[in-house]
Amino acid sequence: MATSRAAVVTGPGGPVEIREYPVPDPRPGEAVIRVELCGICGTDAHVFHGRLPTITFPALLGHEIVGIVTALGAGLDTDFAGRPVAVGDRIGVFPATSCGTCHTCVVLRRPGQCPRRPPSYGFKSPVDSGPPLTGGFADYLHLVNPGTVFYRTELPPEVAVLAEPMSVALHGIHRAGIGLGATVVVQGVGAIGLMVVAAARAAGAARVVAVDGSARRLALATELGADATVDITPLSPGAARHVAVREALGGSGATAVLGCSGSPEGFIEAIGYVADGGTLAELGNFTDRGAIAFNPYTDLLRRDLTITGVYGAGPDMQARYLRAMEILERGGPPFTRVVSHRVPLRDVEPALRSLSTGHQLYGTDIVKIAIDPAR
Repeated sequence: MATSRAAVVTGPGGPVEIREYPVPDPRPGEAVIRVELCGICGTDAHVFHGRLPTITFPALLGHEIVGIVTALGAGLDTDFAGRPVAVGDRIGVFPATSCGTCHTCVVLRRPGQCPRRPPSYGFKSPVDSGPPLTGGFADYLHLVNPGTVFYRTELPPEVAVLAEPMSVALHGIHRAGIGLGATVVVQGVGAIGLMVVAAARAAGAARVVAVDGSARRLALATELGADATVDITPLSPGAARHVAVREALGGSGATAVLGCSGSPEGFIEAIGYVADGGTLAELGNFTDRGAIAFNPYTDLLRRDLTITGVYGAGPDMQARYLRAMEILERGGPPFTRVVSHRVPLRDVEPALRSLSTGHQLYGTDIVKIAIDPAR
């Protein structure tokens, strides 16, 4: 029987062990794919450090997945859009599923909290409880969840792997109310922030300003559609950064700010970028990074702000994943350069640590890391 390597996080903070598991024959409605690339999300780094209480170790992470179909179970012959799929096709896999029929899904429109849904790919734990190959940091992925959302694509893997972060970005654009004429600040232009820049431009924003501490990321943000960038490296937190951002906007705050920095301190700083009457949509703090002081009067009511959370791809997650694929397939912006590091399975641990401790891996600035099992 064929086997698959998997980079398993054994406990909070590691270590990561390379283990082997048998590659299963898919049952009816299931599939097996050979993983080509799996992006490392900032959430993966936080889970690695034990900041998501729903994860029990040992765990196999990785939820931004693209690969080649190697086996299809009986009855599975089309992708989620109804297009034929066969062995040898490249597909992008959306990590989450839901039943689509319960009160939480239909009435509350909260499929991410569906009580009947199985764990998302890359989040099932512990890894040895049930089918083990359900995370993307492995040679093979077992599509075992009923109703798994996947789409056939001819995009190169380094672009197709961006569909999941792009789907989150599209949810953020919706929650922030960005449309024609909006002025937008994207705080933090890692992979999701870069996708927000491209999505804001596609939505008709009049001016987009990218804020980050990495010159490499800011340069790519410009290529993806940012009108101006602010490098916060030489600026003290607070007033100095607020002044610089408002100058980049033309003298006022933004009608919409999308927080993608992933820190509580960044969340508070982002409030200062919003124009009175505007909206802050927070995408970055997906795991528990701690609390921060917040004044409801000065930070919210007096300025008539709207603050909204962006949890994953939202209630229309399957449709947003398809829209994300369509935006990427349309081309134009240099999506091929967002993945800056293709990392072998043996380097999953240093890659996860690098996202927590700085912006460099192998001595170069990180934009986006993707695991490449073939290396």
